[in-house]
Amino acid sequence: MAGRGSGVGGAGPMLTSGGREDLQPVAHLICEERGLEFVQHQGEGSFKQVFQVRDTEGEVLALKVLKAGAASSRTEREIEAMQRCAHPNIVALKAVSRIRVEQVAYDYVLETFVQGGTLGDRLRREGPLGRAEIAPLGHAMIDVLAHLHSLRLVHRDIKPDNVMLAEDGSTPVLVDFGIVRDLSASSLTHTWANRGPATPYFAAPEQLNNDKHLIDWRTDQFSLGVMLTYAAFGVHPFKCEGEAPDSTVARVANRGEHSRQFLELADGNGLLCLSEMTQVWPVWRYRLPQELAAVWDSTTGG
Repeated sequence: MAGRGSGVGGAGPMLTSGGREDLQPVAHLICEERGLEFVQHQGEGSFKQVFQVRDTEGEVLALKVLKAGAASSRTEREIEAMQRCAHPNIVALKAVSRIRVEQVAYDYVLETFVQGGTLGDRLRREGPLGRAEIAPLGHAMIDVLAHLHSLRLVHRDIKPDNVMLAEDGSTPVLVDFGIVRDLSASSLTHTWANRGPATPYFAAPEQLNNDKHLIDWRTDQFSLGVMLTYAAFGVHPFKCEGEAPDSTVARVANRGEHSRQFLELADGNGLLCLSEMTQVWPVWRYRLPQELAAVWDSTTGG
């Protein structure tokens, strides 16, 4: 990442009692430099810490500070992909920069902060959504896939915890492009790897088997189908009753069959399109986002 590199001194990162790097002092320095108000620590990943900040106009933003030396080719690709996206249901990237603290460089990004929590939080708290909520959710997310497809991008990690809900509780916003695939660029995944980047429970067979030549927008279509099934019925399309998640993932990887429970639920609720979205071979899924959108809207009234 390119940055301004101001060479600020004095308040570098500290280690907590558990030996974890604390980037909050760095976040405060970034706020001072950019004229932002620090609000609070929001969360943490393997390579970054996230903070809520507020700009001079009162807009709340997410400040993501990468740990020293954590920037990588995949991080660069994530940011490049987000900079190309311009869609109301994709998190907006506001700024990318770097700050130096006592000769140590920290890369950081500023994004729109979505305040309504994740779809995963909502499902864990309240259970499956009703049809009136599933219809617009599917419509918006299919439109996101169409946008990504037009840019030759594959998100590869569509799941409830990566879909934020805006403050109104109903507008979905896709976040976390950490394992995005740019089909116009060379793959960053080793060919010899047994499994490609993914969250296994929501992944398509081609991800679980690292069939890189099969990855395209239909990979995201599969994951979206799993997510919508889980949101509508609280089940995975391939999960048999009483089965452990690992066994379900293995059935998907081995390109097994949908569960009878799922097919009955999909048929009984007029959502057999979910079966088409989650076919084990990409060629059996909907060929184009526009085709999927037309079927979804005609089925759900979305």
